[in-house]
Amino acid sequence: MTNDKKLMLLAGVRALGMLAGCSSASAASPAASEVEEVSSEGRVLPGEEGVMMPIDQGSLEEMKTGSYKFAANISSVDAKKRQMTLTVYGYDAYRAEDVDALDVGSVFSTHLDGAVEAQNVTVEKIEKNEENGTVSINGGIEEGGVDLWRNGDIYRTVTYDDYPVYYMMGELVLPVDDSVTLSDSSADVDAVPVETNGTIEVGKAISEDKDNWTPYNTTVFTKDGAVSNILRIWVP
Repeated sequence: MTNDKKLMLLAGVRALGMLAGCSSASAASPAASEVEEVSSEGRVLPGEEGVMMPIDQGSLEEMKTGSYKFAANISSVDAKKRQMTLTVYGYDAYRAEDVDALDVGSVFSTHLDGAVEAQNVTVEKIEKNEENGTVSINGGIEEGGVDLWRNGDIYRTVTYDDYPVYYMMGELVLPVDDSVTLSDSSADVDAVPVETNGTIEVGKAISEDKDNWTPYNTTVFTKDGAVSNILRIWVP
């Protein structure tokens, strides 16, 4: 990837504040997600010896009872049953120490181009730019490889439009907390967030714009397996 494009990627990522991050150890109040929240403990998924694995974001089964935040495509809300049907999306993030150790010949696991199944990729060439915190592997996304962007102690995947490389984890039907809140600033870039509270009113808001709750603009927060907060932001 050219330096100009890398700088554009970095500027866009910083401007967006890493929207729609994945799981967290707690369901904090809605705010633009920070990539460090992928895992508070930095646990990596189990894998083959010698393969760099992503940080564990939690499984769908764990999300049914735990407290998480994740990018989501919301399909519907059943106010009577107090249930939400949604599709969960994840992205690959890695400990900085692991990425810093990568070299030609290293192998890492990634959901290449957003594929549902992860695959092992061998590093054939790698370019590390400490100045802007980017790493391009196998030519980066321009050449079918992987680009990573650093924030704090972790790196995460990044695409041309500054988002992580999302992959579909699966569909969930989750209970909705009676005091669920929705903060929606998706109307335009300078929109003041519209705050909506309660299962019925939040369900109405989602139904009125049912096709526009996507992993690129929507973050769902859960507490003990129930949806507690929803954040939707403007995207270009």
